[in-house]
Amino acid sequence: MKSTLKQMMLVHMVGNELAAQMALEIQDWLRKNGCISTIFQATKNTSLEADWDNVDMVLTLGGDGTLLGVARGVLEREIPVLGLNLGKVGFLTELSPEDWQGTLEDIVVGQYALSSRLVVSFKVFRHEQEFYQGYAVNDLVISCGSLARMIRLNMWYGRDHLGMVRADGMIVATPTGSSGYSISAGGPLIYPELDVFALTPICPFLHAFRPMILPFEDDLHVEVLEADSKVYLTQDGQTGVVLRTGDKVIASRAQKRLLLVRPLHSHYAHKLKSKGFIRES
Repeated sequence: MKSTLKQMMLVHMVGNELAAQMALEIQDWLRKNGCISTIFQATKNTSLEADWDNVDMVLTLGGDGTLLGVARGVLEREIPVLGLNLGKVGFLTELSPEDWQGTLEDIVVGQYALSSRLVVSFKVFRHEQEFYQGYAVNDLVISCGSLARMIRLNMWYGRDHLGMVRADGMIVATPTGSSGYSISAGGPLIYPELDVFALTPICPFLHAFRPMILPFEDDLHVEVLEADSKVYLTQDGQTGVVLRTGDKVIASRAQKRLLLVRPLHSHYAHKLKSKGFIRES
């Protein structure tokens, strides 16, 4: 059993009126239950510059995208993240707008578990000089631009040369992100607390490269060998940078881990079934 929550930060996107209304409702409920809370309105391009001192937990109000953006923002602070789903899928969120109160009653008194998730740390180099870096909670995607032309990538895992691949792109998915873009491209589901990643090609030429699961014990090096159009590096489907031929991406396991709040009644297999990833026959 965890300690009782004393202070919570509620985060929602600017312009989401439903989330703003629910944040006020939850803030009032928390106050009546002895928990201090602050509401922070985020934008897509803003950093989470708030007063995080003494914050025990952050609650996001929105979809999985809102949670991912906040998760990257609080990763260094190691603050547990809980999500209330106001989006479409809500695979990472644990609360619903219909019955959040019952679950939150347990959480504020310490009746919850923490799911420790691997996060990808990456750096991008051009002419041997680092020019971009960041974190990816779900996935890191290298893909072709608007023109339907393949790119050619050279990949190393530690000292192991994985090969040179022609494809529309490559996905580096964490276990958390294995149920996202990666599975749509033919990648596997991965149990969320494992320290591995999926390397999933996007439409590889002649199916010459199959999805792989690798332990994050070594760095992954990906070099753009050829590109006839723009190449994009995208983190969690939200932000990123344009790559050029010769650019190198080095991905590794981040030192910090994402802490997702899990109600005691929530289980991974049940969520897979409820979201349609597993259909019993």
